[in-house]
Amino acid sequence: MRMLKIVSVFLLPLLWLTAGAQVQSRTITPKNQGSVITVGEAPEFTFYVLDKASAARFGLVKGSQSIWLSALKSVCKSEGKGLKYTLTGTFLEKGKLAIEVLPLYQTDGVIMRVNGENLPDSLSLFWAFGAACGKTQQEVQPGLNPADCKNNVFVVERSGVILYYPKGGLHDFSVFYTMFPIETSAVLSDAHKQNSPLDLFHSGHKTDAQILSGMFPIKNGQNYYCSFYKPASNYDVNYYRLPGVFEETKAGKPQDH
Repeated sequence: MRMLKIVSVFLLPLLWLTAGAQVQSRTITPKNQGSVITVGEAPEFTFYVLDKASAARFGLVKGSQSIWLSALKSVCKSEGKGLKYTLTGTFLEKGKLAIEVLPLYQTDGVIMRVNGENLPDSLSLFWAFGAACGKTQQEVQPGLNPADCKNNVFVVERSGVILYYPKGGLHDFSVFYTMFPIETSAVLSDAHKQNSPLDLFHSGHKTDAQILSGMFPIKNGQNYYCSFYKPASNYDVNYYRLPGVFEETKAGKPQDH
């Protein structure tokens, strides 16, 4: 089985407001009472599962050029309990990118599907993930803020990433998972350097505010899946099961996995 390619995966620290970040004015309601997922008008998420368990933002890379999705024209519509984003702009030339985001039934988290039409050649979807700090929504801002990165630890397992973050005392950690396509290449990056996706990807890991960033190629007419979630005994999945999970969730007929 192919695995995520990742360069060094260990300790992280410090953060605040980030370049080009959006106001996250929408919400997705996850499984458990007291948890909330805040989202932007373009795909950008913060996961408050009682505490801030992580944040994620997305961009596009084309050769030596890159752009955050928040800089594209984005139409966001509610669909059932989830959201559908349609993204266009000069960076995509005549193309269009569709991203559907659904809350999971089994645990606090989401599953998302990405596909595109008329996309330019050599296009990759970029992602950045981290900034978990164990504080509540009332205590910290949403987003990949450097001040929230202290003592985050990333571990790669199969085609996913486990994020450990401090909950209280020195040895009291919580866990949050994410899963990306197996073609993903990922590196530790500096959350202070978010001017563009490529700036972040090449920023290096010598920082007090490490996050994980990566990208995977996307082609016309193909579906790609990601999932962000709190681990649960009834949601033990690998990447190859995500298409089925997405279809079950969209149909309102979820099953344990």
